[in-house]
Amino acid sequence: MNQSNAFPNEEIAAEVVTAMTHEKVLSSIRMTTGDQYFVFAVKTTNNEYVIRMANADFKKKFEAAIYWQEKLIPLGVPLAKFIKVDLDGKYSPFLALLMQRLPGNDLCNVYLTLSDSDKRNLANEIVKIHAMVTALPIGKGYGIANSYEQTPEERSWYEFIANRLQLFKDIIKHNAIFDAEQISKIILIAKGLEENLRAVPATPFLWDASERNVIVHQGKISGIVDVDDLCFGDPLFVLGITYAALEMEGYDTLYPDYWAEAWQLDKMAQIRLDFYRLFFVVVFMRKHSTMSTNQQKIIYNENRLQKMFDQALTRMGNDYY
Repeated sequence: MNQSNAFPNEEIAAEVVTAMTHEKVLSSIRMTTGDQYFVFAVKTTNNEYVIRMANADFKKKFEAAIYWQEKLIPLGVPLAKFIKVDLDGKYSPFLALLMQRLPGNDLCNVYLTLSDSDKRNLANEIVKIHAMVTALPIGKGYGIANSYEQTPEERSWYEFIANRLQLFKDIIKHNAIFDAEQISKIILIAKGLEENLRAVPATPFLWDASERNVIVHQGKISGIVDVDDLCFGDPLFVLGITYAALEMEGYDTLYPDYWAEAWQLDKMAQIRLDFYRLFFVVVFMRKHSTMSTNQQKIIYNENRLQKMFDQALTRMGNDYY
């Protein structure tokens, strides 16, 4: 094997799968999913696999993914279980997590083929899956964590939100694509919602199971992938990113509408959800035109993003800034 490769490729993925399974590889194709890792769909004479690969810098994240599988699968959460693991470079210079490929595709990739009834049924399914996750203990801190032993620094959900908004503003100012002063309004809105946000308990939830990482087959969820960490705070957060991501693609929002309906939101919860929809537009502004850690340039539609920002700001009203 060529040890000089800076990043995993299809050839290396095929070699690792062969070593792990002792099966003959028929094809190895890099998937475009995700921003962090190199992911390959590998077909052998016996099975179809997905292998996630990264360099040694991601060892803690791979360990976290294994940790959360051990916590979540016994609760009934339908994760794509790892069947072979290499965290020590046994098979290649790269870390590797091997799983069997789930039938279907990411929700966002099949969304246009779904009926309204499919979207309602999928929303009800994801609500049940999130209910399984909340059976885990409350967190000791707020935000994204690799384990219960790693306590997030923020002592409240408000601190988690406010700290990230300030970071996003600095990055957006540096990138100079969008007007960073717009983000000052969002920071003021967060301040106006401080009491509401501080009242949020540190509830565990799958923050990244949105329009991606939810695999859909024949109108049903076949499983959840890429659970490398959990977030502790407001589960409405993931609903916010789902709304924003579908809008970014130009799709309807029936799926998150049905999801919100199933959660029976009160007035304060609805206000937080509207705020999270705005928050994630800012996230997309921050990510636009940047290079992901798995060497993919992230490009969004700038005009659509700005329009989404304006609409989300209007949705919030002017009572908070």
